[in-house]
Amino acid sequence: MVFNPLEKTMNHRRYHNGFTLLELLVVVGVIGILVGLLLPAVQASREAARRMSCSNNLQQVALGVAQYHDAFTILPPHGTGTFNNANDPAATNQFRLSFLVSITPFLGKTSVWKSISDEWVGPVPGSDVLGEEEFDDMMMDVDELSDPQHRYPSMGPVPSMQSYGPWDDEVPTYRCPSDPGIGSPALGRTNYAACLGDAIEGLDEGLWRYQDSQWSPSGEAQMRATGRGMFVPRMVTSFDDVTDGLSTTIMIGEIATDLGDKDIRTVPSIQNGWGGGVLDDIQICRSQIDPERPRFWNARGSVQLSSIRGQGRGYRWADAMPLMSGFNTTLPPNTQLCFGGDSTTIGTLTVSSRHQGGGHVAMGDGSVVFLTDSIEAGAAKGSVTLNGQDALSPGSPSPFGLWGALGTRNQNELVGEVF
Repeated sequence: MVFNPLEKTMNHRRYHNGFTLLELLVVVGVIGILVGLLLPAVQASREAARRMSCSNNLQQVALGVAQYHDAFTILPPHGTGTFNNANDPAATNQFRLSFLVSITPFLGKTSVWKSISDEWVGPVPGSDVLGEEEFDDMMMDVDELSDPQHRYPSMGPVPSMQSYGPWDDEVPTYRCPSDPGIGSPALGRTNYAACLGDAIEGLDEGLWRYQDSQWSPSGEAQMRATGRGMFVPRMVTSFDDVTDGLSTTIMIGEIATDLGDKDIRTVPSIQNGWGGGVLDDIQICRSQIDPERPRFWNARGSVQLSSIRGQGRGYRWADAMPLMSGFNTTLPPNTQLCFGGDSTTIGTLTVSSRHQGGGHVAMGDGSVVFLTDSIEAGAAKGSVTLNGQDALSPGSPSPFGLWGALGTRNQNELVGEVF
């Protein structure tokens, strides 16, 4: 065997594949930094896609309204349906159907419309006939119901009756993908609501009212005074009534649904009064907001919130109750809900969304725009009322600046280039 002096030297120069611990830590750190930089961009990209889908869905709803108008020469009524003087919540829907019900066939949801317009067989609440308020508050579960073979009439019962299957249908077109709300205690949720104008008084009852055990159009004078929006509850309107111009009048707006977290945009402060309350001071609930968390009510303060299950913003697409599917242009977008009475009444009830800085609205001409929270909304404290004086008298221009003017249909406000 011949000794080679170079062999030992060459063996010492061999390299081994792989990372040292230090190199591995450096690589992991670099990857972590890159992920940290890319993740916000990915999330922003996803939200941009959701926001675009949200806008597209709203445009589809606006198109459905326009097609309904083309077919019947009126806007789909907001607050319509069946009634009887017994006011039976299982036999009639008590004039409570929203405009979203009427446009389902114009959105390709013929199966939903057919199940509502035909008789429907299913369970009913016990043997007792509950009054409207008590029934609306109970939201009984299906497994607590007795007769599984009750035959519901065409157009269904009140839209808060959980045992009636069609009211529980989730209609994808009525949802904004940016809103995470889903499931109980809501029925079918909606992120799109009817514009009721810039007033408050009487818009929870509308034209037709149940008084002294009978229904009658006793709210006519009130609605002529304060029904200033594209939609007037329980009253027929059309595009011909929009003398301020379709392109400068809001028809539908976006709303965030309630997540049960005491968000000021999705659950109202209640029992704040009318005269001396929300009608005279639209900011009366501002002191009830948590100063450390301005998107939420102050649980330690004097705020009163409803304890009723199922009374959250956007919880029922079929229900014309203001909290469910209506809004007004008093306070600017994404501000507090503040009601004069309980959660079945009304107050400041504005546009809201899960997007940053504003919310979508659809104008009367079908165009969809994004309005920011900083839109000019005037400095007025009170709203127009039936017996209002001076700047708050019926027929007056909106006291709520550009935001209020966009919400009214025929007050002759001059709106320039906005969008």
